[in-house]
Amino acid sequence: MIAPEEKIAEARATYGRSIGEILAKEPERGIYKVLGAIEVLVGSKIHQKLPTSPSERMIFAFTWLAREVQNGGFHQFFVNSAGDFWKDVSSGLVAVGDENGSALFRQVLSIFPDSSPSEDRDARLNQLDELEEQDEDRVWDHFKSVTDHYFRTPFPNWELVYVYVKTHPDEFDLRNA
Repeated sequence: MIAPEEKIAEARATYGRSIGEILAKEPERGIYKVLGAIEVLVGSKIHQKLPTSPSERMIFAFTWLAREVQNGGFHQFFVNSAGDFWKDVSSGLVAVGDENGSALFRQVLSIFPDSSPSEDRDARLNQLDELEEQDEDRVWDHFKSVTDHYFRTPFPNWELVYVYVKTHPDEFDLRNA
C-alpha cells in the first residue's frame, strides 16, 4: 500500500514538502496529481509510524478505496489492509460534504454487524467469513450491488476533497513525510 521510496522522493522533488508548496502546483499539475502527491507523502508518514491527522488519513483512505474497488470491488477493499481505513473514508465523506458518497458508503457498510467492520484486518476477515457462512449468496450479491452502484456514481467527489484540502491546509503536515 505504501509507495516505493523512489516514488516518495519523486513526489517530494516535484511537489515539495509543505502543503502550501504542493497546492501551488495545482495550476500546472491538476487536482488529481496534487491529491496523489499528498497521498504518497501521507503513506510515507504511515509507513514511518509518524502521527497523521484525520484529514491526512482521509486522503490516503479515499485513494486506496478507489484503487481497491476499481481492482476488485468492495469485497476486495475489506479483505485487504486498505479496509483498515474504512472509518477514515466514512468520516472523510462527511467532512468534505459528499452526501451521495456518504449514503452509498453507509449502504456498503450495512452488510457488517452494526454496520461496523473491524479496523483490524484479521478480525474483519473473520467477520466476512462468518457472514459468508451464514449466507454466502447474500454477501456476494450485496458487494456486487454496491460495487455496481459505485461504478455508476463513484465517490468521493474529488473536487470536494480538493476544496477541503485547500481550505484546511493546517490539517496537513507533510514536512517529515
